[in-house]
Amino acid sequence: MPGYLLNKAASVMCSHGATAMPTAVSTRVKIDGQPAVLQPGSWTVSGCPSQPPPNGPGMDTSGTFSSGSTRVKIEGKPVLLADSQSTAAATGTPLTISNAGQTKVKGV
Repeated sequence: MPGYLLNKAASVMCSHGATAMPTAVSTRVKIDGQPAVLQPGSWTVSGCPSQPPPNGPGMDTSGTFSSGSTRVKIEGKPVLLADSQSTAAATGTPLTISNAGQTKVKGV
């Protein structure tokens, strides 16, 4: 299913509401003025309010996306889409994309 391509301005959070930032962005291609986000690549989560065990499930510090575009590639790598699937490393919960960062370019 087509979805908007993610750029560095995308709003991505862990399931506890902390901000996630991509570590793999294109050095050559920008989408709406921001670098495109590529897969594979980890995301750094900062400020997760969750408590470490035994008081909570753990604090999210990073995450990865397991799916990306099947047809659109930049620099030989799939581009992440607004509906890409992800997992936070510590808790196994998904990272949530609330905004792709742009609404001009879609891919499959």
